[in-house]
Amino acid sequence: MIRIFAVLNGAILNDDQNWSPTYTRIRFLLSELAGYEDVTVDSISFGLIPNPERQGAAQSAARQGRGFCSDVAGRLSNNVVKTVIALRSAYRLLKERPLAFFAYPHSLTTFQNRLLFLLCTVCKIPTLVDIHDTREQAAAVGNGHFSVPPGTEKYCFIRATLLVALNPIMWEHIKQTYHLDEKSVVFVPNGVEEEFFAQHPAPYSPVEGRFNICYIGALTRNRGIDLLVDSCSILWEIYPWIRLYLIGPYGPGITDDLKRVIETSDFIVRNELPRSAIPAALVPMDLLVLPYDPRERYLNLASPTKIFEYIGAAKPILCTRCESLMGIGDRGGFMYVDYSPPEMAKVIGHLIEHPEVRMEMGRVLYSIREDHIWAERASRIYHGIRSLYRTN
Repeated sequence: MIRIFAVLNGAILNDDQNWSPTYTRIRFLLSELAGYEDVTVDSISFGLIPNPERQGAAQSAARQGRGFCSDVAGRLSNNVVKTVIALRSAYRLLKERPLAFFAYPHSLTTFQNRLLFLLCTVCKIPTLVDIHDTREQAAAVGNGHFSVPPGTEKYCFIRATLLVALNPIMWEHIKQTYHLDEKSVVFVPNGVEEEFFAQHPAPYSPVEGRFNICYIGALTRNRGIDLLVDSCSILWEIYPWIRLYLIGPYGPGITDDLKRVIETSDFIVRNELPRSAIPAALVPMDLLVLPYDPRERYLNLASPTKIFEYIGAAKPILCTRCESLMGIGDRGGFMYVDYSPPEMAKVIGHLIEHPEVRMEMGRVLYSIREDHIWAERASRIYHGIRSLYRTN
């Protein structure tokens, strides 16, 4: 019997509301693993007092008078809760000696959980570290702040019993960065939930007089938002019926000028949706785009969840030439383009003029999307754990 104890933050396995890409991966992988007859998955779920600033409250209200006191009290209360949960988790780990599951960086963002990882290392309790991102992610698409202290990343990757990486390209980069010896590694890309199949039961079919282009995800630096806006602006002069849908919040690196162009445009629609609404939101789309800047090294390593959700929708996909995206094995369902507005506009224009090409791309993606479901991803981890146990 394989016993997995997941060291998490909050109530991921019992919470249908917070489905960020990180939560989605953790939730589906662990839920699918729990479906095996010889696997048990356990975790201690807990609730926290929300951070007012993260909920969009005005900073002035959160930092003055009673608002400030309430914020401090909330932080203290949350730390007490995290400490109690960590103590309970430590007891379970020492008593049962399961395989401890850590999602990186999610599980290691609190000092309590970092101590739990140290405890596992000292007491020789086996650990599995599922690597979602590395420290480079914060500089590449964020504000430079990473929630795990320097040194912890290397320590976790060295000490983990079994590592899970998104793809071989990312793993080779990690090995070179930290001069790691050979380790037990399982390659598990992100996946797609079958809800996309229910919303998109058939391959893509063009609609005359409609061409909707869509990007889902955060709007930050190096994600190619400016490239996409500039390319579609060129196209709009020729095809005034096109629409560009940007589904996601603004983040670091998006200039005020670019925001103004987006918000005042006659053909760009930006909104923010809960993840549960995304499958339905993609129904009227004709082209799904991932315009990441391949000149940023980190973005050549990433295999974001959205690309597999695009595959799940079985609609034509356009990507820039990032290494990890070109290695997915799309069998013709993707088109790749250089990081250039005129070049991207040219390729999209070709797709507008040739609906038969779009139909074929959709047909190919429809034929391969079952290969990318979360059950397939979890099976990779299951067999990796089984191999590890046989070796030991």
